[in-house]
Amino acid sequence: MLQYDPAGGSYSFSYIGYNGTMAGGGDTEDSRWDEALKYRLTYGPVHFGAMYKFVNGSGGCFSAAMVWTAADCTPEQPHNNAFGFDLGGEHGNFSADAVYQHYNQAISVLNPLLGPQSLSAPYQSTTDSINTNPITFGNLIDPNGTVYGIVTDNNALMFAAKYKWDPLKFFAGYEYIWQNNPKNPLGVGASDQGGYIMSGVEDNNLDTQKLVNIWWTGVKYSYDGKTDVTLSWYQQRQNDFRLPPECSVAAGFRASCAGTLNETSLYTDHHFTKRFDGFGGIAYSYVDGGLAIAIPHGPGVPYNHHSNFAPTVGVRFAF
Repeated sequence: MLQYDPAGGSYSFSYIGYNGTMAGGGDTEDSRWDEALKYRLTYGPVHFGAMYKFVNGSGGCFSAAMVWTAADCTPEQPHNNAFGFDLGGEHGNFSADAVYQHYNQAISVLNPLLGPQSLSAPYQSTTDSINTNPITFGNLIDPNGTVYGIVTDNNALMFAAKYKWDPLKFFAGYEYIWQNNPKNPLGVGASDQGGYIMSGVEDNNLDTQKLVNIWWTGVKYSYDGKTDVTLSWYQQRQNDFRLPPECSVAAGFRASCAGTLNETSLYTDHHFTKRFDGFGGIAYSYVDGGLAIAIPHGPGVPYNHHSNFAPTVGVRFAF
């Protein structure tokens, strides 16, 4: 993905680089696969890749009883396998790739700023998200040092291409992400990435399929072999995935409402030596709808300003 990003995944000037939405089928935490096998093959101008992640961790537990405790808890088996494929090729100055990935029981940990879901707060969900039955008579596990997560089955399909026409390089790409509630839910006490345990689990977070479209394009101009000027544009769109949507100025927006993000960046990078360079530029972004929800102002509260200018100047030394 980063090979087809005109800004090369820059944290200052690339939406792909600093945001992380495009990794892990929409969940940044699932962009690294533990216990996986990878296969790569190059034949002439064509290359192929495949990767498979094996099931690991714990699935937690739940109970079908209307009121249940740790003694009534039935263990759930994890089904968090994943697989992906890449097919691409090069011809002269042109290259392109198509990538597909699927991740079962992908986990997105909620932002600690939302309140009790922080790593330090003693919190546990009071409702079993598998069947909405209440959990009573104390915690099933020690909630200290745990996380609260949303579980989905994720799919992502990406097409990207680039073309070199000295002194210019052109880039373009598109990714389509669709998420559903998990076919095999997780229970309280399921394991998350990094060895954390989930004391709060949402397996039924989506009222309808969540759809995300992201496309981008840009051009890089090489002035003299040492100086590059890069112009990039990115856009993300999402649908309403909670029903009823109730997404309006009067009803108030939620993060589940349809929304759009646009970002444009322009920067210059000059290499003084092979390992030392300096850069400067600006990124401008504009958000609306569900993508304009600002956690610091409280859940469901839109940004005070929909647009943002972010100038950046710096130097870099590569070891």
